[in-house]
This record gives sequence, C-alpha cells and structure tokens, in this order.
Amino acid sequence: MLVVIVQNFLVWKSDKQFTASLLRQNKITLILTHIQVTVGLVMLIGFNLDMFQDMGSVMGDAVLRFKYIEHPTTMLIGAALVTVGNAKSKRSHQDNDKSKHIVIWFGIGLLLIATRFPWAEFLQGA
Repeated sequence: MLVVIVQNFLVWKSDKQFTASLLRQNKITLILTHIQVTVGLVMLIGFNLDMFQDMGSVMGDAVLRFKYIEHPTTMLIGAALVTVGNAKSKRSHQDNDKSKHIVIWFGIGLLLIATRFPWAEFLQGA
C-alpha cells in the first residue's frame, strides 16, 4: 500500500499521467485490503465465538479489548477509507485529482491500520 501511495503522490505532484497500470495497482491494493479484512473477520468470529459470552470482561482487560474490539474496528475503518479513496479516484476526471484522492484516503487508511497493528506480537515472532 505504501508503494501505491508513493507512486500516486509522484503523479499528483508532477505532470505525469495517471496510467492504466496505476489504476490497476490501486485496484489490486483495494482487493488485497478487502481480502485481509475478510480473513481477519473470519478468524475473529470463527475461532473466538466464546468471546461474545462475556463482553464485560473483554472490555475490562486492555489486552483483550485491543485484540477483539480496537484492532478489528480500526481495520474495518481503514479498509472503508481505502474503498472511499478508490471510489473518489475513479469518479475524478483529472489525473491530479485521481492521485490526490488515492494519496489522502489510502494514506489515512494506512495510518489507521499501522496504529492498531499488533506490532509487539508481530516483532516477537521475528
């Protein structure tokens, strides 16, 4: 996603054209984001049905709240922002506007995704 944002930024700030290749990359990024969210929701709901029994204890524990509430909610919002950015880009007529919408909306979505990514667990496995 970061590569797509940088490429769109370069088109936005220069006189380059918004090419079919860039459009395809934007679409692939959107599809991969949606696949990731879908897999995450299946893992959340499919493997953790017992968490819905006692939401009070989930909300009371910071680790569980992050894992079951904050992380999935923020990922859904991030994916929604990526979707909005792609839709706004497709509706724009000028190349600069197409790239501008991708940079802004994908950038905000990526920022949200990065802030609620479980970095400690990810880096522990490395």
